[in-house]
Amino acid sequence: MEYGKALRSILRELDVSQAELARRMNTSTAYVSQLCSGKIKEPSLSKAYEIADVLGVSVDRFVELMRSEG
Repeated sequence: MEYGKALRSILRELDVSQAELARRMNTSTAYVSQLCSGKIKEPSLSKAYEIADVLGVSVDRFVELMRSEG
């Protein structure tokens, strides 16, 4: 599974919108949208940790989803 799909899955699981994630990160909704759509394949390592932190999940959760099928 690619990062964007994993991010969308976690956002759904937590009932957090892309706009809300962008607000929590103090970044643009366009950036989050590009991550979710796969236009940006993966965030930088620091952004990946920031995303996980603001969502209250571990980076390992993203890695687990990315290694899974689907």
